[in-house]
Amino acid sequence: MSKHAYLIMAHSQFDQLKKLIMLLDDPRNYIFVHVDAKSHSFDQNDFSNILTKAKLTFINRKKVTWGAYSQVRCELELLESATTEYHDYYHLLSGSDLPIKRQDHIHAFFEANQGIELLHLHDGVMETKNYRDRIQVYHLLQELIGNKKSDSFLFNIERGLLKLQEILRVDRLKNTNLKYQKGTNWFSITHELAQYVVSEAPQIRKMYKLTKCADEVFLHTLAWNSQFRDRIRSDSKRLIDWKRGRPYTFRLEDFEALMSSSCFWARKFNEDIDPKIVSRIFDQFVN
Repeated sequence: MSKHAYLIMAHSQFDQLKKLIMLLDDPRNYIFVHVDAKSHSFDQNDFSNILTKAKLTFINRKKVTWGAYSQVRCELELLESATTEYHDYYHLLSGSDLPIKRQDHIHAFFEANQGIELLHLHDGVMETKNYRDRIQVYHLLQELIGNKKSDSFLFNIERGLLKLQEILRVDRLKNTNLKYQKGTNWFSITHELAQYVVSEAPQIRKMYKLTKCADEVFLHTLAWNSQFRDRIRSDSKRLIDWKRGRPYTFRLEDFEALMSSSCFWARKFNEDIDPKIVSRIFDQFVN
């Protein structure tokens, strides 16, 4: 019997998170959850006894900032916790995701394609200046800025520091021969690659500690420049709509499109925007 580990990063919508976890309730699954320490409304006791088949672990909570290294640190700590035991695959999800296929379907796919690494890549090898700027200069205040508006005081300081580095021709990449890759940070990877990522954690921290949106770069670049490169399939099996939003939040009218998709999971959902689609999917797959 195959074993899969689900790694979930959540920060809000805890009733919805409960539904997501319940939809993953399968004896072949082990669920690991990190909840942002900034979320004061979270009560872990609310999640007691909601599962009958899968195992559930909440890892130690830390503050996570959008676009900062703390996102990468969270992923690494989820992987480190999960890889203490063997799992055939490790799936990273957000708390805003829901499965749109049954667990039998998902497990059958990975059993038939054992060894592939699902890592969505954007446009091949990363060469554009906008991508390289994430790494080649120091984003010193990213943990404080996050996704705050561009008129914030700290953002303006950060912009000045970036301009100064441009004048000084700072380039952290000048002595590296890596081929940089970028893609969605949601992945499905094998135990072998997961262990490799965990073993490289010190180097990942050294390289990405002061970068912007490194969560979309670090794992893709690491895998591309390793023995796992030939195993990468540029497909996350996540349905994410960037045309109607950033990303778009699915509604009830999207149900048929979601069900007919070849993807296994979809993001994002929000019960404050449309609780009916969440309930419809939950009713569809809960048993």
